[in-house]
Amino acid sequence: MGLRVRPATLDDVRSIVEVHCSDVEEWYRLVGGARVRAPYEELSVGERFLHGGPWMSVETCAIHLNYLLTAGQYPLVAELDGRVVGELELYIGEERGVLGKTGYIDVLVVHKSYRGRGVGRRLVEEARRIAIQEGCNTISVWPERRAVPFYEKCGLRDAAYRVLHVVVDATGCKALSCGLREFPQGYEELASMWFLTPRIYSGFTAWLKSRWSYALREAWARLREASIPALGAAFVLEAMSLRSEARLSLWVEDPSRAREAVLCACSEAARLGVGRLHLLAEEAVCRQLVRGLAVEVVGEEMVLMDRLH
Repeated sequence: MGLRVRPATLDDVRSIVEVHCSDVEEWYRLVGGARVRAPYEELSVGERFLHGGPWMSVETCAIHLNYLLTAGQYPLVAELDGRVVGELELYIGEERGVLGKTGYIDVLVVHKSYRGRGVGRRLVEEARRIAIQEGCNTISVWPERRAVPFYEKCGLRDAAYRVLHVVVDATGCKALSCGLREFPQGYEELASMWFLTPRIYSGFTAWLKSRWSYALREAWARLREASIPALGAAFVLEAMSLRSEARLSLWVEDPSRAREAVLCACSEAARLGVGRLHLLAEEAVCRQLVRGLAVEVVGEEMVLMDRLH
């Protein structure tokens, strides 16, 4: 039968979980803050989630895949001789800035036993075909460092964004009255704004994934979302598995007001008990956003793209 790529369905959930789990070297649970080895079968759904997200169990992978499919996005699987050996998840959405309408590759995993056989390249080729079919300006990805050469070989050679990952000490943020209002009901309003953080995603991908939730203490959780009419901004605060840490998603109409919006979001994070607030923004923008705040630089990332038109 050879290698073929096709749209994923809910019937593929168990196979997709097997692909993702092949990457896990050791299964463990946390006992008193320490890692203790444990068989996969003995771990709870939440404990499995901590090893790599919703793809670690059929229970959560089915929910995640259903979210993708009902949102009209493109989960793809690669089959080799009838066996699912790879998965890619493509999000199609529009935003202001260099990416424009982009096909964003959020996930690409090939089963550990089938790497080096062209599976990943074939998945990216199909993602590119879909992005062109959807009228996208670009195809984009936030790659792991070790994967950069692979994506460059697949044609994604241009750096769309060089991203600085910083953590703000939210406990030092002043309490502000920012006139928070309801978050926009749909993405249309956000699409006309500038998306600033987390700049490792496309704006549409960040928004769509923030709509999804899992009934797990170990999963990301939406703490607060609001618009700031006075600043022409909207934000989402998502708590990480440690509820004392959160990540900020931020859209603004006017980038010159972005720092004020960050201060408002930081104030709200502190009110909710968040101690550490994560921002991932384009490097020059990030330094302006956190000017005067107590921050820790924890990493640098890059978003690659290829122009399709």
